[in-house]
Amino acid sequence: MIKRGLFLWFCYTVLFNLSWADPASHPDFKSVRGELELKSTATATWLVFIDVYDAALYAEPDGQANLLLEDDRPFSLEIRYKVALSKSQLIEGADVALSKQHSEQQRSFYQKDVDALHYHYQDVTEGDRFRLDIHPDDGLSLLFNDELLYKNDSIDFARYYVGLWLAENPLSKPVRQGLLDW
Repeated sequence: MIKRGLFLWFCYTVLFNLSWADPASHPDFKSVRGELELKSTATATWLVFIDVYDAALYAEPDGQANLLLEDDRPFSLEIRYKVALSKSQLIEGADVALSKQHSEQQRSFYQKDVDALHYHYQDVTEGDRFRLDIHPDDGLSLLFNDELLYKNDSIDFARYYVGLWLAENPLSKPVRQGLLDW
């Protein structure tokens, strides 16, 4: 009886400590990016078994996942590709998700900004990274393998576009859940 009690106490202690541990690390992402820390990671999978990309979400240490798209705090979303995709495939995926998320009127309001950002998309191969940095004072910055490709000063557009991954009806529900689970 005492051994069983000690075993249960040990298991509970281990599980309790794990649940309060720092955010899980990921070998492909830095634990901090400037003043932002890695909050969560997720993997997008196609046809159940093909991993397409890993995503990492960075936010301020005291940020809250449920306020990310409304809060006036910086955050960053990094995508590391595990397969090759063409620019047109990336754009098509974004367009499909945006059409599920927003009305025709909302999409037409941001269409010029979306087109300008998509112009800077590039074909990706395994290991390539896109990063979207969102800052309330600077809007959205698009980086490809750490090289700045595009900047849009509108924080409203930044929230609209990063919603592809973080808003309702995203590109991938499991990715959204994984990124916002912190």
